[in-house]
Amino acid sequence: MRFSRLLAILLCFVSILGLAACGGGDDPTIEASSAPQSSEVTSSEPEPVDPYANCVINPLTGEKKLDPEFEGCRPIAVTINNIYSAQSVQSGLDKADAVFESEVEGGITRLLALFTDPSDVGKIGTIRSLRVPFAEMARGMNAVLYFHGMDNTYCRPLLPSLGLDYAQIDASTYGFREKNGLSYEHTLYTNGEKIMKLTKAKKFDTSGGKVWLNFAETEEKTAAGETSAKKVKVKFSGTSTTHFYLDEETGKYARANKNGDIFKTYHTGKEEQFTNVFVLKTSIYNYPDGKHRAIDLSSGEGWYISAGGMTEIEWEKGKASENFKFTAADGSDLTVNQGNSYVCIMNNSGALTTE
Repeated sequence: MRFSRLLAILLCFVSILGLAACGGGDDPTIEASSAPQSSEVTSSEPEPVDPYANCVINPLTGEKKLDPEFEGCRPIAVTINNIYSAQSVQSGLDKADAVFESEVEGGITRLLALFTDPSDVGKIGTIRSLRVPFAEMARGMNAVLYFHGMDNTYCRPLLPSLGLDYAQIDASTYGFREKNGLSYEHTLYTNGEKIMKLTKAKKFDTSGGKVWLNFAETEEKTAAGETSAKKVKVKFSGTSTTHFYLDEETGKYARANKNGDIFKTYHTGKEEQFTNVFVLKTSIYNYPDGKHRAIDLSSGEGWYISAGGMTEIEWEKGKASENFKFTAADGSDLTVNQGNSYVCIMNNSGALTTE
């Protein structure tokens, strides 16, 4: 009996030594559970979230970044004051999907800004009066048009026949005056929320949005042509010039005034940047009153500028109800980079220079 007990104790002692030799004195169960099982288990970094995963394609930019609520919707167009003294208080253009710039009276230019999703814009302005060519541009884009006042001699008689949905914005209804250091006529703004309420109040049909450019299938930006165009200067008249400077980081063009100072949105301080710049040549001349300017929107030549390059193009529009169409030098449809666009419509006497 005594021998058996001694033998059992000896065998137990040997077993303990064996376990210590294999496991280094640690509990093998604990060691196995503490070892990394996979990167999925040990990683504390959250999975990247695509903010545009549920979005749809914006017909004015070709980008899949549009809230589905606005899928198929017509754009909103607003006439924006662009006289030099009021350029520093412009707002909303950094959110525009497309902007058109061309002459009105006295050599100054005016802007038509278009937004597919006005809810995301914030303040828009300052808002100015409408002229015939801008009404025809809005009609071609099938936009709902908003403005404050109009040319009574030529625009007012023509407007009802264009087939437009339009309304005037006043400070007493869906706009507001805001002190900005300028005279009264340069202080009228609206915002995305008010625009949407006005559109609903007018019961405008918001369906019927359409793609206006032949956008590339990929988000990658390619130079428009071999001609270098990192700096662009568009001289509309003796008093109006717009510059564009390529931002190498964003691949877009920052818009600048005639002195070369880059525009920043008045209410947010954000730069106005555009992926595509078009410069279209045509005949701009006075109406019989010798004051208001008429623009030939039938067809002409021009340039497409993007990603630091430039190429010659041809364009046509024709009827007010027709949209702009751009073709490459060989006659094929012009393919452009995905993104927002700025269109300069320049008199044949104007000038384009690039570097």
